[in-house]
Amino acid sequence: MKENEQSIRIISYPVLNDFRKVRISFTANEVDQYVRSLWAYELWVKAGKPVPVANVKEIPKDIAARADGYKLVLKDGRTLRPWYCIAAFYGPELEKLVCTNMRAVILEDSGRAGFMLTVMKAIDSLTPAIRRVQDREEGLAPWPVGCEDDVRDLLYVTLRAVISDVRTEEPVPSRAGTYKMVDIFSSLAGVLVEVKWVGKPRQWKRILREINDDIQSYVKHPACKTLIFVVVDNVKDIPDPAQFERDLTGKQTIDGKEIEILTFVRET
Repeated sequence: MKENEQSIRIISYPVLNDFRKVRISFTANEVDQYVRSLWAYELWVKAGKPVPVANVKEIPKDIAARADGYKLVLKDGRTLRPWYCIAAFYGPELEKLVCTNMRAVILEDSGRAGFMLTVMKAIDSLTPAIRRVQDREEGLAPWPVGCEDDVRDLLYVTLRAVISDVRTEEPVPSRAGTYKMVDIFSSLAGVLVEVKWVGKPRQWKRILREINDDIQSYVKHPACKTLIFVVVDNVKDIPDPAQFERDLTGKQTIDGKEIEILTFVRET
């Protein structure tokens, strides 16, 4: 196996106040040592975690020696010894690679996971995006955002770059043979996105009723796995946006079909 092909152990690291999946770029020799260490740890656990580790005859002597000699140094300078954790079996070089991001390579999510990540980022950036296009530099015409359709198109142009089948105005069977139209839809990702616009005071309760009705209708779409509501509160009408999101977020089973419902409130 070539060195640049090594990928071992996917973990999460905080990067720019976010969490990303990464792989640790091990050399071929490091991969061998990593596998030996994990197998030794597994043997120790199966043997009932005896102390010292050297009592487990199947464990290589070099690994047993470093595990029995391992000490944990706390931030305040205190030392805990012996301390039998997985790092005790790694050795100092592997421990440094596994427990830091010094040789970590960020992995980009793909498929449904990548699309969902982009949806979350697009929603989180919606407020600054609206403010930007409405207040452009001198000499450039502003792009007014004043209704659901405007927000829908902003989200669409962002998401279209991730999955090619994203489209707008997807018909969904409703009551009595009629149809409702969901704002954004991806069959590949199994995601429906519905935008709501709160443009007048005391309108948020009507939006709440609309969402509850939409849930009953949109779940009927055969590709619906995740239903996302983006509520843009243009007049700061919703008394407690966080509570509004919590109340309308979660998994529901309707007519025997389980779907995930995510609700986000954003202001302009």
